[in-house]
Amino acid sequence: MNDRVNQDVVIDCVDVCKSYDDGHLRVDVLAHLNLRVCRGQSVSIVGASGSGKSTLLHLLGGLDKPTSGSLKLMGQDLAGLSQAQVGHLRNQYLGFVYQFHHLLPEFTALENVMMPLLIGKRPKAEAEAAAAVMLDKVGLKQRMQHRPSELSGGERQRAAIARALVNNPSCVLADEPTGNLDRKNAANVLDLMLDLKTELNTSLVVVTHDEDLAERFESVLTVDEGGLKTFQAA
Repeated sequence: MNDRVNQDVVIDCVDVCKSYDDGHLRVDVLAHLNLRVCRGQSVSIVGASGSGKSTLLHLLGGLDKPTSGSLKLMGQDLAGLSQAQVGHLRNQYLGFVYQFHHLLPEFTALENVMMPLLIGKRPKAEAEAAAAVMLDKVGLKQRMQHRPSELSGGERQRAAIARALVNNPSCVLADEPTGNLDRKNAANVLDLMLDLKTELNTSLVVVTHDEDLAERFESVLTVDEGGLKTFQAA
């Protein structure tokens, strides 16, 4: 039973703290966080602006390092790995979605979605086929050869979701993925992410300021004064 539990744990934070030095001042952003994200789980993170939500997401994704504490991705403590090793783990097990899609403007939707696979040294033909399948899943089958400037805001975000999921990650980390969309498109994008989470059995961690959207997740965490103050099962 314990072995199965360990296999299902994607991200494990134990007593994680994050501080920054600002001149002669030490700024504590996150303090003594304990958080476990398991395969297939959906978690939303809410909190006031500046509370540390995005900092927490960057730590979970190995984009920043904690000042102290243990942070493991797929059982491997990131503190003991080189930047190249962390990058390899990130490419293999994580997908990222941001408020702004960050699609490369000179490439088509298909080429953008292929990128994580090409970075992971997958053959071009295999990457192209997988990207086409994922774009079909997000409803962009007829828009694969369009560049980002030729897509609507909702379509660009769906392409970004396809890119995050194309390598079948164990977890998708999303920072305000609907924050740049109108209410209708925001709801559609969230529906899509939750549906694909279930279909692909990946976990989903989303930072959002929208508490109505947050409540659709299995777990809602509130970051307040540097810590996870509340836990709520949906």
